[in-house]
Amino acid sequence: MSVGTKNIAMRERSGSINSNSKLVSFLYLLMRDHLPAGVIEEIVRDAEETTDCQFTNGWLAKYAEDLKDRLK
Repeated sequence: MSVGTKNIAMRERSGSINSNSKLVSFLYLLMRDHLPAGVIEEIVRDAEETTDCQFTNGWLAKYAEDLKDRLK
């Protein structure tokens, strides 16, 4: 069985999901290629509990805002 055939079979078994969301695409690529899903889940839980953030690095905070705006 070729790699392409295996990929198609896995896609079918996992539900053949499609999305036009840039955020979903970003998170999918992040988890698939760079960070374990458990790490992402921990970060999301931390962010969900946050009500007011004070950032120590303004440049990084502005970049995060820029990324958010680009993915909207």
